[in-house]
Amino acid sequence: MASPFTAVIRGMDDWIAGPASLLDELARVKSSSRVVARVTDDESALEIEPATSRKPTAALSIPISPDGQAPAALRTAVNGKTVHLGIPASWMIARRVELPMEAASHVEGIVTSRMGALSPLPASDIYFGHRILGISHEARQITVAVAIVAKSRVAAALACLNAAEARQVVISAPLPEGDAVRVLTQRQRIAGTRGRIKFVLAGILGASLVAAVMASAVRPMIQNSYAERRAAVEMRAEKARQAIALAATPDKADTAPEQEALNIKDDAISALGALDDLAAALPTHSYAIEVSFANGGMRLSGRTRDVPEVLTALESSGRFEDSKLVGPALRGEDGVTSEFEVDTRPLIRTGGQLR
Repeated sequence: MASPFTAVIRGMDDWIAGPASLLDELARVKSSSRVVARVTDDESALEIEPATSRKPTAALSIPISPDGQAPAALRTAVNGKTVHLGIPASWMIARRVELPMEAASHVEGIVTSRMGALSPLPASDIYFGHRILGISHEARQITVAVAIVAKSRVAAALACLNAAEARQVVISAPLPEGDAVRVLTQRQRIAGTRGRIKFVLAGILGASLVAAVMASAVRPMIQNSYAERRAAVEMRAEKARQAIALAATPDKADTAPEQEALNIKDDAISALGALDDLAAALPTHSYAIEVSFANGGMRLSGRTRDVPEVLTALESSGRFEDSKLVGPALRGEDGVTSEFEVDTRPLIRTGGQLR
């Protein structure tokens, strides 16, 4: 009986195999390493030429070995590559099928189900493919060309290409209309490449798990550090508020001129107290851009997400009276905040009391 650890490893291997196969297929599709081959008319040789060659080169003729052996030249030309193999038209049995337009999405299944009637050979002994030749909107029909090739006709060429370790073999049959129909796509099972891809994916997955565990372990330390910084900021803010409150407490003078000077100082200090009250009263999503004092009143210009909440916050703070909006609020460019102007009357601090 396999241990739970072995079962987990086997399950992970099966899970990684899917993405590895997908990446391997993607690399194969994007690779430019492919060649075009054609079986000669006398059926005795393969003519091979690179499909991506930039310079015109003569096709390489390699005899097809009856015993399925791959000559060295063939192995050099197709090893690890995708081979597009064209076959003579005489090998192909061509059929045409007329189908209603509603069957367009089910052509492959319909062709497969009718293969017993279309082919003179058993379905197990043939390769076949189809291509849609045309669509008639007036008759609401589609014309499908079906190409049928006996497996025995391509067996020798296919055996030679497999022996030469071609990565993939795609067999296409020519249609009388000039197009070609793909009748077979055969891939070699190359375990080495996918094994390396699986190893890399496993490494990435392992590194991700380690990073997730480390993040979980480090998170409490980061939170503690933030908590300490927040406490330090609160302490500094409290000291600043105490300093403002101390500065706002008026002094008593012994003479009238000294008292007049203290009153002038109190007016300036009262403005600071009003600003402190404003900072405490405004909602967190609001901020002031400009503040001005005139005739015992204060005009506040700023931005907010909720103008009525600003008015409510000022009135409910107990530090402002007669708060009202000046003109309409204008929606900002971000579409979330609004610009506003509010007139209000701060309850200015003098002598530690309100007036």
